[in-house]
Amino acid sequence: MNYFLHKDFIISEKNKIRIKSYFQKIKTIETTVFLKNKSYKAIIDVESFLHLTNFDCFNCLTNCCVQFPYEFNRKSRKVILENLNDYDKLTKAVSILKEEGLTEKEIISSIKNDKMLIPEEHVETTFDRCTCSCVHIDRHLCAIHKICIDNNFSLEEIIDTKPLWCSIYPLEIIQDEEQLYIFVPTKKNNYLAMNDSDFPCMDIEKSKSPYFRRENPIGFQIEDYKPFIISYYSILKYILGEQFIDDLMKALNLTKENLDDFQYIQKI
Repeated sequence: MNYFLHKDFIISEKNKIRIKSYFQKIKTIETTVFLKNKSYKAIIDVESFLHLTNFDCFNCLTNCCVQFPYEFNRKSRKVILENLNDYDKLTKAVSILKEEGLTEKEIISSIKNDKMLIPEEHVETTFDRCTCSCVHIDRHLCAIHKICIDNNFSLEEIIDTKPLWCSIYPLEIIQDEEQLYIFVPTKKNNYLAMNDSDFPCMDIEKSKSPYFRRENPIGFQIEDYKPFIISYYSILKYILGEQFIDDLMKALNLTKENLDDFQYIQKI
């Protein structure tokens, strides 16, 4: 058992028991998802998808990109190389590597070939987090996501370009051979999660705090908090498949009316 796409992140025997015990006690559905060109049987924590969320990322001053993803695909690398100046303006990654003694030719080769877009010796040293993590004006953003939006990519094109794990965050997927356990991290189950999701986008009470309101005076309106399945409807449908989303919507007695992708594709 491991977190999906993180085969080196092995789950302990104790936590395997906790995961299976949790899923035996809650309301679940079994469905099929088609992920990374493969079909899986999936057990879904149904009620976790009603958790209230507001992914108002373009109005957020909190830096949530605090680690390196597991992969960058060919589309990620192509977008960066075709927009290298914009990428450097956002991230300073190219400039920093030049200051470290690399030539532009070596940097381009690294973006094409190295796992994290930079030479291995600079991972967790020169760069302590994803090289695509950036600050634009006063917003913490993903440089790939912003470049895609600026180039009028569709939601589906953005998802195909970014690392998969970044597109589905904070959704948790645990793999047990050919079976997946899928849940939205909440206060009820976050002890099972791999990622930190203790942010105001996932906690409506945090967004009401005086500290957060002073730090983030724009956005995060209370009325904009929606169930996770509504906030991420199109993303879930595109990544996990139509059967998954239809089965889950049916289990939750929800309709597909008034769904949009504004937060995911808005420009700044």
